[in-house]
Amino acid sequence: MRLLIGIGCIIFLLGCETQNNEKKNDLQAHPILKDSVQKKKDTIPISSELPRGLDTTIDESSRFIAGLPMASNRLRGIASYGFYGVHTKRLQELFRRVKTKRLKPMSDFSQTELSTDKVGDGTLFYPFSGPDALHAVTLFPNYKQYVFIAFEPPGSFKKFSSRDTTGVPDYLQSVQININEVTNYSYFITDKMRKFITADKVDGALPLIGLFLVHTDHTLIGHGKRYLHADGTINTQSRDTSKVPVQEVHDIYFTKNGSTYIQRLTYIYANLGNAAYAGKIGFTNNIPLRNFLNSMKGFNTYVKSASYLMHNAGFSEIRNFLLSNANTVFQDDTGIPFENYDQRNWDFVFYGRYARPINLFAKRYSPALDSAYSNPEFTKRPLPFMSGYLLRRGDAQNIYKAIRKSAR
Repeated sequence: MRLLIGIGCIIFLLGCETQNNEKKNDLQAHPILKDSVQKKKDTIPISSELPRGLDTTIDESSRFIAGLPMASNRLRGIASYGFYGVHTKRLQELFRRVKTKRLKPMSDFSQTELSTDKVGDGTLFYPFSGPDALHAVTLFPNYKQYVFIAFEPPGSFKKFSSRDTTGVPDYLQSVQININEVTNYSYFITDKMRKFITADKVDGALPLIGLFLVHTDHTLIGHGKRYLHADGTINTQSRDTSKVPVQEVHDIYFTKNGSTYIQRLTYIYANLGNAAYAGKIGFTNNIPLRNFLNSMKGFNTYVKSASYLMHNAGFSEIRNFLLSNANTVFQDDTGIPFENYDQRNWDFVFYGRYARPINLFAKRYSPALDSAYSNPEFTKRPLPFMSGYLLRRGDAQNIYKAIRKSAR
């Protein structure tokens, strides 16, 4: 199921890159990576346009915390401990259940309902994503670029060693705690996750993204940092001539096992509320981020379990950006309020049936969306999977796709 990794070959290939690679890595250049890649037996295909200095050990570390077999024997010493056997058994059983009950129906649904939406190589924008690569790559596979923006800090990929197992059991326990919500309920609770993030355990979103990618049949090529500048460009230059400080972004490069098609997930730790919050600049004044998002062309959007934030005036800027720029928005009712879509500009496909929000968000009941689900003039189709806040109800789920008419 996995592509074997030749770590030594990867490092050699990365070291042979030419000096002009950095210029070619600007996020605005499409396609991001050439389809022609170097491939050798039992190695990950490496494009000559991958940036230098990638951390190529992330596939091994991600597969280790995911409880999956590793190509290298470097961590065999830790893997022989009883605590790791227990961890492996728990995670493999957990994901076996998730794949059968949720991901397989999602994948089938994607092929019939979402596959024709992608424009060219495609960019998927996932605001309020948390580390949820699990559902993003299942519903939207084969996109060249994924842009996640969330309020969970990025954290780091932990370096494990067979010579020192100190803290490893606690780290693996924190992995289980942090993925509990997304595997059992299909979403992350930001405040709860931030509570469990600590420097000596899972310290942010990146290790969880890596875990979800390897559990959805991907091989991780590497992780690197780039920098968002005042004009909206992203490159490897850590300084800017303007007075606006650069913002760090994180890239994970990966392939679907057996494929040479290299994809990139860019994670941006940012506040999407209009105003500053918890020390993070507000979206209204985050000119670099706004310039970057405005430069994205032909992107589709996924919104799920977003706490109805865009129903609030305090998140009007990101809501208006999506309404003005997204080609499609695939969302449940926690995303953009249905009332905010101008039906002269949008078409809709409704899936499942409308159900009132859970008690915590009872005030977010939408008569307009409820009416739309009952309107015979709108297209309605079955929804073969459950996700989001209503997953545990098991009797109702509403997800709909808004399609910009000019994008058809």
